[in-house]
Amino acid sequence: MNSRLLNLSTILVAVVTVGVGIFVYNSAQSAVPDTLNSITVQEIEAFNAQFTSYEGTQAGSNIKALIGRLIANANTYQDETSKIPGVVVEQLTLDEIIEQTHINPIETESDVSDYIQKLNTIRNSIEIKHEYYVEITYQSEGLIDHIHISYDALNPITDLKYR
Repeated sequence: MNSRLLNLSTILVAVVTVGVGIFVYNSAQSAVPDTLNSITVQEIEAFNAQFTSYEGTQAGSNIKALIGRLIANANTYQDETSKIPGVVVEQLTLDEIIEQTHINPIETESDVSDYIQKLNTIRNSIEIKHEYYVEITYQSEGLIDHIHISYDALNPITDLKYR
């Protein structure tokens, strides 16, 4: 009888141990996605911060610096094209868009050199005397989607907002 009781108690301890192990494993698995989501949000905020400081009215020299950051960003994230925002530059008057340059977001790695070349062309055309307005739009997951840069062609010192 003692050996049967010993066997039953051994089996019972084994079942409880396995049950506790499964519970601990499942608890750990549900905690991992929560941790990954909070890291992802932090990474998105850190990524966006390199550009969001340029929002609002900016001097031409700051716009040149912003475009330099966009170029560096494109070189860094060639394999993660969702982290390469599109760029829209608009030369405006009070009533109409005179000229608009739109650089689409990167879809393939081969587009990166074309994107960088277009950004360099824009950076070379930025005039220090102009005041620019920067507005940022976001993708659904929170990453920057587009950076809109606009300026008044007739009045270089103006607080002009993107339309």
